[in-house]
Amino acid sequence: MKESALLMNSRVAWLIGLLVMVGVLGSWVDVRAADNAIKDPMQLLESLERRRVELDGRNKVLDRREQELKQLEERLNKRVEALQSLRELIQKDMSDEKNIDDSNIKRLAKIFSSMKPQEAAQRLMALDHKMAVRVLKTMREKSAAKVLGKMESQQATSLSEDVGLSLAERRRRQESEGKM
Repeated sequence: MKESALLMNSRVAWLIGLLVMVGVLGSWVDVRAADNAIKDPMQLLESLERRRVELDGRNKVLDRREQELKQLEERLNKRVEALQSLRELIQKDMSDEKNIDDSNIKRLAKIFSSMKPQEAAQRLMALDHKMAVRVLKTMREKSAAKVLGKMESQQATSLSEDVGLSLAERRRRQESEGKM
């Protein structure tokens, strides 16, 4: 009987030593607890069983969280794909709208070019300034010059400046006006 208890104590001591070396119990059991556990192998086994159950519980929680993260990742990927397709659709719509707008400006330019210069000047002055500039830029130079010649001096000058300005020049002009 003493021999079997001694054999059991030595096996338990060997198992504890192995676990401590591997690091499984390194943070959980200190040296004194290991000494006490050697004296009572049943208590050690119960303690190890509790630890195993605790670790199993943590493992289940981690597995569940991992599944939740995978589901969230899938949902996020679907949303990203939906947003990308929406973005492409919006870009296409904007491009189509610009093409339609450009074709309308060309039509307007042809219409204004076919009018008498005095009539075209009056109607251009009634348009929004930006629209009038776009129409004048699209018109042939000769037609645009005749129309500008029939406008009031101040409006003709303003439109002429904007028609002749490059994008960079317009930005500089806006920045300098904004600083004043």
